Amino acid sequence: MMVTKVTNPADPATFSEDDLRLFLDALPTPLSWASIPDAKIRFFNQRFKTTFGYDDGAFATINDWIEKTYVRREDRDKSRILWERLWNAGPSGIDEVDAMELQILCADGTLKTVQHRGVILHHVGVALATFEDISDRKIAEDALRSIAFLDALTGLPNRRALQHRWAQDHPAPETAGAMAALLLIDLDGFKTVNDRLGHEAGDEVLVAVARRLRRSVRHDDFVCRLGGDEFVAYLPKLVDMALVPQLCQRIGAALSRPIRIGQELVTIGGTVGASLFPQDGRDLKQLLNCADQALYRLKAVKKGSWGWYRIPAVA
Repeated sequence: MMVTKVTNPADPATFSEDDLRLFLDALPTPLSWASIPDAKIRFFNQRFKTTFGYDDGAFATINDWIEKTYVRREDRDKSRILWERLWNAGPSGIDEVDAMELQILCADGTLKTVQHRGVILHHVGVALATFEDISDRKIAEDALRSIAFLDALTGLPNRRALQHRWAQDHPAPETAGAMAALLLIDLDGFKTVNDRLGHEAGDEVLVAVARRLRRSVRHDDFVCRLGGDEFVAYLPKLVDMALVPQLCQRIGAALSRPIRIGQELVTIGGTVGASLFPQDGRDLKQLLNCADQALYRLKAVKKGSWGWYRIPAVA
């Protein structure tokens, strides 16, 4: 949230309070008006009331409004600090608050996502806040994000989501950053199940595998489906490499447990190739390639096991 300071505002036109209320009530955007520096809420316009369901007098002060309707704690803390600082900024000038996305609790218990802006007119002792309802837009954005970043069958993130997460964690390829590991997991015996019981049974196996992989790793680890019967577990901020063998063994044990498909119990397994960042590569493509080489080396000699692309050096 940014604040823009206007040092030489034009002299305000002379309006009665009734004129001002009439003008604000006609605006198509939800708006509230408070006095400063006491932060007492004086007015909600009609669009505010229809959008959120609250009437004049529902909240005594801006702090009261923030505390009771801002769903996220970080939004409450940030807004409270900002407004209090601006109320005391000085007797003249205009402070404009840039857009901030909030989740607002409505009177009927529903939530709305809004884009909030504010203006403080110090010379007349007025704070105005607007709340543009962007709930439908956020729903559409979330739906598009799900299509783009989720595997439709298993509900896991997909390859594109892995690339996005990696870019967030490693914005500068030339900087090594924290140690991390990449586990490439290929199912053993999946084709036999798929051929014998059909693709629907194969899909059930993949869904069960996705569920077991999520339960096998740490809370902050990232599991995705690359495609077919290949999955990836990305382990960021790896402090102790001894964790990797533990997770690989846990994954192997989880995948080897029988899976019930209708009246049958089927058994598959998984082989895991592991690569280490930054030792084996400084970008995602290199690490996937190294893990792939480790995986298929193991597949040729010992399915159901795990191994490094290159055994990490011990400091």
